[in-house]
This record gives sequence, structure tokens and C-alpha cells, in this order.
Amino acid sequence: MKKPIDLKLTQDGFDKLVAEEVALKERRPGVLKRMVEAREQGDLSENAGYHAAKEQLNYIDNRTKHLKIMIRFAVVVESVGTSVISFGNTVDVECDGTKQTFSIVSAQEADPMQGKISDVSPIGRALIGKSVGDHAKVETPDGTTVFKVVDIRI
Repeated sequence: MKKPIDLKLTQDGFDKLVAEEVALKERRPGVLKRMVEAREQGDLSENAGYHAAKEQLNYIDNRTKHLKIMIRFAVVVESVGTSVISFGNTVDVECDGTKQTFSIVSAQEADPMQGKISDVSPIGRALIGKSVGDHAKVETPDGTTVFKVVDIRI
């Protein structure tokens, strides 16, 4: 059977998916109970509590299905080391005298506000394969940005 998705994750990203699935499974019985209690109140057409619980239950069920698929087909990829930047590394770079730290993760884990950038993003693609002291050029709408690699960590 061909895999429906090719999902690579860091160990941290995989652990977060599993934790979210567990949390949703624990939350489901309470939402189901609220839905049943709201349904017992009678007329469902104007019962906001029933409709809210039904929406929550629908979200939980759909998200759980999605998470199960992601967990089933996920491949945890470990960083290959610190001599060159690869998936899973944390990197300190310098740009115009400003130091920034990025963690190279999958698109599913990316969170630029937390310094987690995708390996397929323009910055991620430019950094992968670079060593300490190398420069990575990234084309942006504002022009070319150059990052100097200062440190590579796992």
C-alpha cells in the first residue's frame, strides 16, 4: 500500500501530535455528556447549548481522525549532526548585526513566531547544507537577505 502522506517530524513535533490526540480523547466524553444533557431540554432548533456541543464533538472527532493518520504515517527524523545544517537542527544566524535563532522543522511544525521555520521555506531551504561561517542568501520581496551561520546545535 502506498502511503497517502509523507510526513516527517522532529521527535518534539511527534510528541505534540500524540499529546493532542490524548487530550482530545479525554475531552470527548465531557462534550458528549453536555450534548446529551442539552438534548434532554427539549426543542433542539433553538437550543444553543446543544448546537455548540455538537460542533465541539464534530471538531474533536474530525481532528482525532486527522491526528491518527498523521501519527500513523509520521516518520521521526533525527538531526544528522552539527557540522552542516539539516532537518532538526537549531541554528544561530546573524543578519545585519542582529542575531536570530531558528529551528529547522517540518511544514506541519513550523511556527515562525517561536523561531521554528519549515525546511521547505525560503530561509530553511537556504540554510540547509550550510556550515558555521557560511552565508545563506534568501530572496524576499524586499530584496536579498544574507544570513551568516554562527552556530549549529541539535
